[in-house]
Amino acid sequence: MERITAALGATESAALQRPGMSRAAEMLGNPDGLVANQANGAPNFSNILSDALQSEHQVQQEAKVMQQAYQQGSPDVGLEETMIAMNKASLSFQMLAQARNRVVAAYNEVMNMQV
Repeated sequence: MERITAALGATESAALQRPGMSRAAEMLGNPDGLVANQANGAPNFSNILSDALQSEHQVQQEAKVMQQAYQQGSPDVGLEETMIAMNKASLSFQMLAQARNRVVAAYNEVMNMQV
């Protein structure tokens, strides 16, 4: 029971604090701002990507723990909370996939430029 309660508490705090995913979304919305932030000592692209991947993994694991707890009949976990966690994990994965698609498209565009 303590593990489930700890997982639920971690889920709520992780939902409020996802620096990797929020920074990745900001970067996708304003790619020119990334270059300006480099001069200010902001994290580089690889750090942002790593944070986003770690955040995505954490959200997926939290949803998995809640789903297993609900399936085992834990009275501390409700269907609504489980479905919300699963939808958050799904949206987080979709955002990461879109970020990957944009990076690949930008790479292809740069590679097709004539020098």
